[in-house]
Amino acid sequence: MEKKDFHVGLVGWGLYLPENYITAEELSPQINIPVNIIKEKMGFCKKPLGGPDDHCVAMGIKAAKQCLEKTGVDPQEIDLIIWAGEDYKEYVCWTASIAVQEAIGAKNAWAFDSALRCAGTPLSLKLAKDLMFANPEIKTVLIAGGNTNCYLIDYRRPEQSFMFDMAPSGLAMLLKRDWLENEVLESHIITESSMCNDVMSVKGGTKNPLTADDVATESWRINVTDPEGMKQRLGATSLQAFTGAVRGALKRSGLTEQDVAWVCPVHINPKAHKAILTDLGLTEDHGAYLYDYGHCGHGDQLIGLEMGLRQGKIQEGSVVVFLGAGTGYAFSATAIRWGRRQ
Repeated sequence: MEKKDFHVGLVGWGLYLPENYITAEELSPQINIPVNIIKEKMGFCKKPLGGPDDHCVAMGIKAAKQCLEKTGVDPQEIDLIIWAGEDYKEYVCWTASIAVQEAIGAKNAWAFDSALRCAGTPLSLKLAKDLMFANPEIKTVLIAGGNTNCYLIDYRRPEQSFMFDMAPSGLAMLLKRDWLENEVLESHIITESSMCNDVMSVKGGTKNPLTADDVATESWRINVTDPEGMKQRLGATSLQAFTGAVRGALKRSGLTEQDVAWVCPVHINPKAHKAILTDLGLTEDHGAYLYDYGHCGHGDQLIGLEMGLRQGKIQEGSVVVFLGAGTGYAFSATAIRWGRRQ
């Protein structure tokens, strides 16, 4: 079978966000940043606040169950489960996708975990589609994920301020072979390896196992190893990597920037968000900005999708682009043609 005759569609999705939020006014004294800076420069007025039960995989399971309920798909129809979430989760050396499989009763599926930080959602769509193309017996794929890396952020460290927008979420997407609605088109991924060691938790791995002092001082949290160097490297590469990922996905899909109706990007500061859209020849009316959410990790693209649908920006035949980016640094994009295939 040629790829032009092969189609994968997005049947439905689930999105879990904690009920409680923290506002810019409440966050301001914790991070020692004025409210107006949080709102105008960092680009959010509030963000979800995780509760005691809002763990990484637990949120992914909630989103998966919501997705199955919305679509009416029997879990036993699922052939494959892909974890598209973080590896900072409830337990160490724990396969999240298999835990999701057990929780939803997908007894006929097999499962594996993937990780690309907050570039992981577009990647998961590519993985699902490519695996279905290579394996005709895979007809239904559930993508599930969660993100609790916000719990690793140290608000006492000003060099981490670019991550102060982070918030927890859970997500799920259900894909089917030969589903002629909301067709998943092509993807493109760029990794900038010069920043591979710039953002990470340096304690708790095999090189620096946790000690009692690490726990007491919370030195297990995320560390920005070279703040100034990372800032320079990111400034020099991020715009072309963001737009390069979008252009690559569009080119592979036989499309151009002029075809794009709506972009669902990862939350970043307003200046960078506008620069990306401008570079693509788009306006701010073509992209979701998560001012009322902050950066909910892997869930950002689904929040943007729901915003576009509510606002009427996404119509039958609209080209939608999921755009992600994560520390490492990775940039990813996947194009989707919304509505029923003609």
